[in-house]
Amino acid sequence: MKNYENETKAGIIYGLSAFILWGLFPIYFKQLHELGFAEIVAHRIIWSVLFLYILLKFSKKLSEAKRFFTNKKTAFLLFISGVLIALNWSIYIYAVSIDKIVDASLGYFINPLITMLLGVIILKEQISNTGKFAIFIVFIAISIQIYDVGGLPFISVVLPLSFAIYSLVRKRIKIPSLEGLFVETTMVMPIAIAALFFIAKSGQNHFDFSWFGLFITLCGPLTVIPLLLFNSAALRINLSTIGYMQYISPSLQLLIAVFAYNEPINTAKISSFVLIWIALGVVSIDGIYKKKKQI
Repeated sequence: MKNYENETKAGIIYGLSAFILWGLFPIYFKQLHELGFAEIVAHRIIWSVLFLYILLKFSKKLSEAKRFFTNKKTAFLLFISGVLIALNWSIYIYAVSIDKIVDASLGYFINPLITMLLGVIILKEQISNTGKFAIFIVFIAISIQIYDVGGLPFISVVLPLSFAIYSLVRKRIKIPSLEGLFVETTMVMPIAIAALFFIAKSGQNHFDFSWFGLFITLCGPLTVIPLLLFNSAALRINLSTIGYMQYISPSLQLLIAVFAYNEPINTAKISSFVLIWIALGVVSIDGIYKKKKQI
């Protein structure tokens, strides 16, 4: 019993650490303001691959990861997932670079409900009336944003949509997360290298062998370490607990955006956030009720 309690406590610490790190990402990426978002994403891919290579080599899992390159179907799906995660990173870093962290935060709050919707449409998963109501509220929140900005709120919609589609693709591949991240980022690394080549050729390269260059290489560990912590948490605590923890990241990002970087948040955005929180609250309460009913 004591060992179970210790494992649970460790799982909660790992989970909190992962989501707090993800929540603090805007602070790190703001320090790279001299770089364009494409240059940051390219470095993030390359240094993630190198860091993952070292981890897999050290843990003797590299040969296991390499075999996924030889299966054409798996390799193709991992290339697609690599493109999707690179797109997701690009939109997020772009949002940070143009002072739209509030919009990114809104997108991450919407993310679980977008994933739920795609599960129903593509995987034909069953959804409760509560889930349908929550998704309907999300559409109202997005409609408010469309009315406010006079068009589709690109960041708040495409950010969660790209990650939801990424999750669906990865769901079809039976591969551990670290090995999967290594293969998918390796598959798109030639694009990242080509991007850095053109950036350097245009005279816009910011990487050099200095403290700032070292700071750029932290893109790799900062991408992988929260994922390691998340995986460690997932092994020790139930998914419902992790589900509630996931709102720590966008909450921190929202606070950082408003209080650290003075991003404006008007009535329309506040209304959208309130509606999303209501939707998430309804789904969470319904989940707790069903879980108690099963006991």
